[in-house]
Amino acid sequence: MNRFAIIGLLVCSLTARAQTVISSVQEAITVARHNNQDLLNARQNSTIQAQQRTASRAALLPQGRLFTNFDYNYALPVQLVPAEFLGGKPGEFRTLQFGLPYVLAAGAEVTVPVINRPARADLGIVEQNIRIIDDQNLVLQDEISTQTARVYHAVLLTRSAIAITRRNLLATDTLTQIAHDRLEKGLIEPLEYNRIHSIQLTTADVLYQNELAFVRNRNQLKLLLGLTLADSVALVEELAIRPASLAVPASAITFVERPQITLQQARIELARLQLNRERLQRWPTLAAYGRYTQQAQRSAINFLSTSQPWYQIGVAGLQFNWAFYSGGLRNSNQARARLQVKLAQSQLAYEQNRQQVDNEDVRNTYNQATRSLDLNRQNYELSNQNVQIALVKYKSGLFAYDQYLNVFNEALTAQNRFLNNLSNVFINQTILQIRTGQ
Repeated sequence: MNRFAIIGLLVCSLTARAQTVISSVQEAITVARHNNQDLLNARQNSTIQAQQRTASRAALLPQGRLFTNFDYNYALPVQLVPAEFLGGKPGEFRTLQFGLPYVLAAGAEVTVPVINRPARADLGIVEQNIRIIDDQNLVLQDEISTQTARVYHAVLLTRSAIAITRRNLLATDTLTQIAHDRLEKGLIEPLEYNRIHSIQLTTADVLYQNELAFVRNRNQLKLLLGLTLADSVALVEELAIRPASLAVPASAITFVERPQITLQQARIELARLQLNRERLQRWPTLAAYGRYTQQAQRSAINFLSTSQPWYQIGVAGLQFNWAFYSGGLRNSNQARARLQVKLAQSQLAYEQNRQQVDNEDVRNTYNQATRSLDLNRQNYELSNQNVQIALVKYKSGLFAYDQYLNVFNEALTAQNRFLNNLSNVFINQTILQIRTGQ
């Protein structure tokens, strides 16, 4: 192989687009759960929020700091004292100045919480907030899975519609050619030819619309799968030949608890924890502390001089805090927390009812579509046969154009009904599988 061929292969390998092959809707859902950018961002946010644990624990751990202060006392305090204490005459006073203008202090301080019940309650609130974020991620995953199932089947639906429309266009092309020959021979009126040609143009336009819908659905699927527009996705499955399950009675379906319900339950628990924390605000706090400082006072900035002393200050003790009155703020916060608990309970009851209604609607839609599928399939096959028969009869002159047009329009209705019903079967079948944990 010469060097030009090698260079060509390298260029092709570098410019080749990545291709993702999807063989089933379950595989598409799996890829979306791993690669969808919204889910990746949500997981990253969960990791970030988990760092809040450290901040909450810090309030219960010893805190230490090193500090230094430099002060310039530009106006020192003075005091009048009787002069006789300093060897002066009775009745006279002298002025004493306290301190020196320049003070440098350096030290260390350690604080150890002993009793702090609100801070301990914060630990439980942080853990509950992290659980809520995880539940929100599960809700998003459920929504992404459902959306992927719908878009995946929309791609298959529009691809099948394109294939059917192309067959219809071939039939109208044949019909238009026949009509054109008859028009030139004077066997039909120009009006009939124009009507036939109009059907051909309309069918071509429908094909373009279906191709546009297919591209849009495919691009939306790429977005859900975490792919870029430059990436290629290939769906192996054919919608029309996938076997469908039978209708399922309500007693045979056991829905697992939806993440939306779990999320609302977690929010109730969070509201209760916050209410408990507001109640703990009435409790006092106790902390131990120790502080050691070395201080130098100078009349001039010469703190590096070793001939003048530094003074040591050490203190250790306990600090007791009890906020017995807050201007009604604590009562207001507790009332608000109690209302939050009631609101969360109300939202849970509504969500439970909403999910039951939604699950029942999915089951009923699936069962209805399944029952109608066989009828729609038979009608679709019969309509295709009728179009072929009508075309033969029109060619032989046994059918007028209006008779053929009626058969053709009936076939279009049957085709659309079959494809839509087929898509409804598989979309709702997949949603049922997601919601029953299968």
